[in-house]
Amino acid sequence: MIMSEHYSISDVSRISGIPKDLLRMWERRYGYPAPQRDENGDRLYSIDQLDKLVLIRQLQDQGKRPGKLIPLPLDELKSMLQPEVAEFDEEELVSQLRRGETSGLRQWLQKQLLALGLRGFIHRVMAPATTVVGEAWARDELATYEEHLFTEMMKGLVRQSLAEHYRIGGEPRVMLTTLSGEKHSLGLLMVEALLRMGGAEVIPFGPEMPFGDIQEAAMNHRVDVIGLSFSANFKGDDAVVMLNGLRQMVDPGIRIWVGGSGLDNGYVFPEGVEHLPDLYAVERAMAEWHRSV
Repeated sequence: MIMSEHYSISDVSRISGIPKDLLRMWERRYGYPAPQRDENGDRLYSIDQLDKLVLIRQLQDQGKRPGKLIPLPLDELKSMLQPEVAEFDEEELVSQLRRGETSGLRQWLQKQLLALGLRGFIHRVMAPATTVVGEAWARDELATYEEHLFTEMMKGLVRQSLAEHYRIGGEPRVMLTTLSGEKHSLGLLMVEALLRMGGAEVIPFGPEMPFGDIQEAAMNHRVDVIGLSFSANFKGDDAVVMLNGLRQMVDPGIRIWVGGSGLDNGYVFPEGVEHLPDLYAVERAMAEWHRSV
């Protein structure tokens, strides 16, 4: 904090959860927030601005768009917040899948999606639940068909919610796929949702795309970014070798973003391949892309 009633951009970013680059972008695009400046030219935000930004971020988590929220007064923003529902129990999630209680599970997931909004649902429910189910399957606590049932249930919920976020002409243009041998696609769907909500135009190709097809599709669709997902079942060493080959085949002007539980920061990635270690890094990469163009 700079003064008792004013906050630095670092304070605002830390408290609200809004990246600094995004705050600056909103200032340029929407004229808000319009902070004061200190004698060094650094931004100073008021407590009212901070309160409003916290609300805007919470409403973003419930699927609202910042461009529509920023002009609204504080009281109206508060009235738009929906109550959250209880966090899920990991053991109960697996138990319901094993008992075949899909109706109750689907109803609970729908309530979470409504309460949290699509972004909040992805970060707080879908991502951890996918990890729990994958680990239970690996321990033979869930049958393959039960894991597939969970996957299709999640896909249906997210696809339905994503309908309002489809857009043509967004930026950047991102194609999403996996390499041969990687069949899992829930990671791609989570990334697709976050990218679309961030203003990107997304071209989803589904899993297991051969190198030649990736190269041709990237050129024909004039993409800015190729996004690839690697699950825990994919060997990280193999992924790095394949990424080296793909990077050499693809136009150097096209960025390659990679992520998933099959990769970690211990690997050395080829130049021009950016590792996004978690879903929040996808949003940071989007903010950085908009800042750099």
